[in-house]
Amino acid sequence: MPLLRADRLKLMYGANEVLSDLTFQLEPRQRLGIVGANGSGKSSLLKAISGDVTPAAGSLTLAPRTRTAYLAQELEAGPHESVYADALHSRPDILSLRGRLEGLEAAMARASEAEQVVLVEDYGSVQHEYERLDGYAYDNRVAEVLHGAGLTEADQALAPGALSGGQRRRLALAKLLLQDADLLLLDEPTNHLDLDAIEWLEGFLRLSRAGMLIVSHDRRFLEHTTDDILELQAGLGEWYPGNYQQYVRLRRERRAVRQKEYEAQQDYIARTEEFIRRYKAGQRAREARGRQTRLDRLARVAPPADDQQIRIRLKASVTSDLIFQSDGLTLSYPSPSGEGLGWGLKVPAFTINAGERVAIVGANGSGKTSLLKALLGELRPLAGRVKIGPRVAMRYYDQHLADLDPSKTVLSELQDAFGLPEETLRTFLGRLLFHGDDAFKTIRSLSGGEKSRVALAKLMLDDAGLLLLDEPTNHLDIPAQEMLEEALQDFEGTIVFVSHDRYFIDAIATRLWSVEDGAVTMHLGNYSDLERRRQRLARPVVAAEPRKSARTPVPSTGGPAARPASSTAGVEDRIDELEAEVRRIEEQLADHETYDDPTRVATLAQSHEDASRRLRALYQEWEQAAGE
Repeated sequence: MPLLRADRLKLMYGANEVLSDLTFQLEPRQRLGIVGANGSGKSSLLKAISGDVTPAAGSLTLAPRTRTAYLAQELEAGPHESVYADALHSRPDILSLRGRLEGLEAAMARASEAEQVVLVEDYGSVQHEYERLDGYAYDNRVAEVLHGAGLTEADQALAPGALSGGQRRRLALAKLLLQDADLLLLDEPTNHLDLDAIEWLEGFLRLSRAGMLIVSHDRRFLEHTTDDILELQAGLGEWYPGNYQQYVRLRRERRAVRQKEYEAQQDYIARTEEFIRRYKAGQRAREARGRQTRLDRLARVAPPADDQQIRIRLKASVTSDLIFQSDGLTLSYPSPSGEGLGWGLKVPAFTINAGERVAIVGANGSGKTSLLKALLGELRPLAGRVKIGPRVAMRYYDQHLADLDPSKTVLSELQDAFGLPEETLRTFLGRLLFHGDDAFKTIRSLSGGEKSRVALAKLMLDDAGLLLLDEPTNHLDIPAQEMLEEALQDFEGTIVFVSHDRYFIDAIATRLWSVEDGAVTMHLGNYSDLERRRQRLARPVVAAEPRKSARTPVPSTGGPAARPASSTAGVEDRIDELEAEVRRIEEQLADHETYDDPTRVATLAQSHEDASRRLRALYQEWEQAAGE
């Protein structure tokens, strides 16, 4: 029996219809990803299943005795005195039984013998149910799950309202896991999580036996956690078997087929109508009437629905070949109490040249944004300095969108910044899906995705040779993320960015700065390259067998030749050599004296590019060999 069945479901958001005729079903243990543009009804669907929204028509049916747990996109702090107490209240059934046991124990202590007979019988039945739910081990399980979610004992003693956004999301996930539900409804579960927490969550969900509906804009997360994809568009849903990568391929193929079918039918209709026009009054009028009848009865093929996509184009101004150069930095940030340093961050010597794309990754609170602001010049290092090349115009994208004035309208925000005519700006805003009166909405009334589009509009209208971007994909739906990726790939300038989106990092980055344990380590390539490197280093080293003498006969086994102890050994040696070569080049590029000789700089930059390309090819070769 299906865990969940939706039949011709219709949902309204205010006066707007967001879903009109949605039918699908979810089997036990099935993990279904739900995708679609902002406003397509993804969150509304989860709210309807959880009971927070009443369908306008159709039905939602859950299998009998199905326990449902819902993780909302927007989280409110719990009412309890501590994080631990808040998590403890995830299972009110266990706490209710615990209260009944305590009440019965107190009653038995003051009851007569005759009354105790009844109370003991009641106590036995309640205790049996309490043991079935593993109530005696529940407190320990709460502590274990909170620790697994990355909340330390010190965090568990805090009031829920004192947690950061990422910690609050971890607490909500821990409470969800403690509910032992049959069906998990997850609305943007990776919001505010860093990469370590996202990968921890992926691992947990892969091991969970619950059925799941997962709404997410994180494409790599969908790729790692879902069995199938349901796309919501124009009020309808379309099912795609397989994970996100398979969905992208199948969607492209289906749309191509539908476009061909639509064009073929339109051609047939046009030829038929031309025949009817020519012969409706002549000798072939009877045939023309027959064709008209068939044409009237013809089921029309609809073209593929238009994707409402933003259009982004970023213009780059001319810069010097050298963007940033530093002999090393020490950054610090004061503690919340104002006494001493909250944390310190060591950055080794580095050089960033024109055209490079550097991704900064690390845990929440590790100093990524502070490092970006040190490059921007807004945070003064405790030690060291950053040299900025001449003619480098830079623009900063703030993840908190603090440079937007909430009291202004979308139009006035851009007019005050750039002084362009209203007609020009309204045409421009149409490319970012602000149509008609949308231009006159105040910034404070916009959704997170709409505010992000306004911030992107300001980047588009201002030429810069260097972009410093802090979590630019936050609040953007998948179509908008894809458009931003294309724009950044076409951008001819330099990009330094902070992101937790692995798909986005892989699409843009050529170098990676990893912030961990108060220090920055620098790697060539993107996030997948770093993962491959870590996997390679984590593989056990297999000792090579002693080489046999050429004169020693090798006995034949009659079977195929034995494989070498490690088919990756030769590739690893070449990788080690090439990594050392890249490091040597980067050390020379980090030396400020190098830039006294422009010819040498150009030669080193070309050598770095060639070595980097060869190293990436070797990483792929190693990955293929390791998987054999």
